[in-house]
Amino acid sequence: MELYQLKTFVAVAEEGNLTRAAERVFASQPAVSAHIKALEEELGLPLFVRTPRGMQLTDIGKGLKLKADSILLAAADMLDQANRFRKDLTGDLSVALNTDSEFLRISALVTTLAETHPGLMLKFHLSSSHRILKDLRDRRIDAGFSFFENHYAEVEVLKLKTMPVRIVAPAAWAARVEGKSVDQLAELPWIKPHDDCPFMQVMNGVFEDSGIIMDQCIGADSEDIIRELVAAGKGLSLIKEHDALNMVRAGTAVICETGPELSLNINFCYAKTRRNDPLIQALLDAVAAVWQDGDAVEAE
Repeated sequence: MELYQLKTFVAVAEEGNLTRAAERVFASQPAVSAHIKALEEELGLPLFVRTPRGMQLTDIGKGLKLKADSILLAAADMLDQANRFRKDLTGDLSVALNTDSEFLRISALVTTLAETHPGLMLKFHLSSSHRILKDLRDRRIDAGFSFFENHYAEVEVLKLKTMPVRIVAPAAWAARVEGKSVDQLAELPWIKPHDDCPFMQVMNGVFEDSGIIMDQCIGADSEDIIRELVAAGKGLSLIKEHDALNMVRAGTAVICETGPELSLNINFCYAKTRRNDPLIQALLDAVAAVWQDGDAVEAE
């Protein structure tokens, strides 16, 4: 049997769905089916049964899933050990960004890592906090930034900083929002983040807990769109204080000095199975150095 077959087996077992498993292992659905069939034929045992609810492990499959997990972890440990034997660290690391690169200090991170480990290459892509944590759980990426609290046992978090969040309004609305309470602001048009967005959780905490209902809302699924709509006079919203101050300086928004103090944590996350990987350790050291002026830099 091959490691890729075991990876596919574990993915199907955990997802319970061939399509989602195929996305997780970056293969086509027919290829995933073929991997499972070949593994069952080699073992001479049924691993799954098809049900209306998806692919479910047989009793035999449940026992072999535990063995497959241990084999894959052993293979990862072997790669980690090989990396430790290398004099110079080399390799690629995929890092997911949950917001703009300037705020995340990516340029400084690249510079710092290049000075200490020039053989390490970082590959960045933009994602969301929710997706990043899930992708780390599923071992799709090496590391990433997140505003969400981590609820996955497979993921570890390095808290970098507590980030203030502010209510902003279009600059032309300055007189309209001055001195207004939160419930009065709720009566105005708002730009609401996507439901999976951490800013939406903060917004829910402001309004839902107090029983305030917001009737006039425009949905937006990115911070760039939210800032653009606020600047265009379409409504209020919640954004990072860093961005709010930039908008004030640009004359496109005002900060509403009302309501409770709001914040999110900015975290750097990685898979727990990579805890002792020298590549991840080098990356963590570089991130901690870049964010050493944060409110707190601590492992959780």
